[in-house]
Amino acid sequence: MEFRVLGPIDVRVQGRDVTPSAPKQRQVLALLVARANHRVSVPALLNEVWDGEPPRTATTALQTYIGAIRKALATASGTGAREIADHRLVTDGNGYVLRLADDEWDRPRFESLVLEARGLLERREAHTAGEVLGRALAMWRGAPFCNVRHGSRLTAQARVLNEAHLAACEARIDALLLCRRFQEAIGAAVALVGDHPYHENVHAQLMRALYASGRRAAALEVYQSLRRRMTDDLGIPPSPSTTTLHHVMLQDSPDQTYLAAAGAGTLL
Repeated sequence: MEFRVLGPIDVRVQGRDVTPSAPKQRQVLALLVARANHRVSVPALLNEVWDGEPPRTATTALQTYIGAIRKALATASGTGAREIADHRLVTDGNGYVLRLADDEWDRPRFESLVLEARGLLERREAHTAGEVLGRALAMWRGAPFCNVRHGSRLTAQARVLNEAHLAACEARIDALLLCRRFQEAIGAAVALVGDHPYHENVHAQLMRALYASGRRAAALEVYQSLRRRMTDDLGIPPSPSTTTLHHVMLQDSPDQTYLAAAGAGTLL
């Protein structure tokens, strides 16, 4: 079996899609997969599915959903529902645990690749790090759980996954800068800036990539746009580190040691 959460919730057996089509069943399964190998209590599931206001029949309905998910997994995998209940989707006190091995779902594989890439970056093996991060990011298929209605818990789980995706994207840009692949870094950073208009680090990455490719005016304009947006919308200026990068780039004879350390070593 393969369970995927880096995008729409998706369950496959030998390439065949066995994801529940019923919305509430899919929502229950999504939370169980998001919390794989951890107990999810019945109250947590009830609150997730019924927005904190479960009807009197909710517990019985939840048991029906769990039974249907077990049956679907059993049928797809050629085993019995009892086998699934004993070893895959098990009852644990007043809750349920979906047991998954690391190679049965995408999140551990993604996290392992990102961890490997960070180690490579620390050793300045940027080319290999970029390749590993590319493999990790290729696993993403869209917004996490986008085919499921989000309650409070799935909203939190989606936020965690989105933050992990953003961090991996930033790390890949760092790898591209270290490899002096500035045009690719510009493209990747532009996409992130559009999605995260107040995120200073991705703006700084775009500034460094533009400056290193000989486009100082464009790099300075990125800063000015960020400053105006933060001042007008949030009432705060950019951080000292971002401001320092801007000041260095303003100089006709900038501190090349600083720029190199910042990942903006110029080709000029």
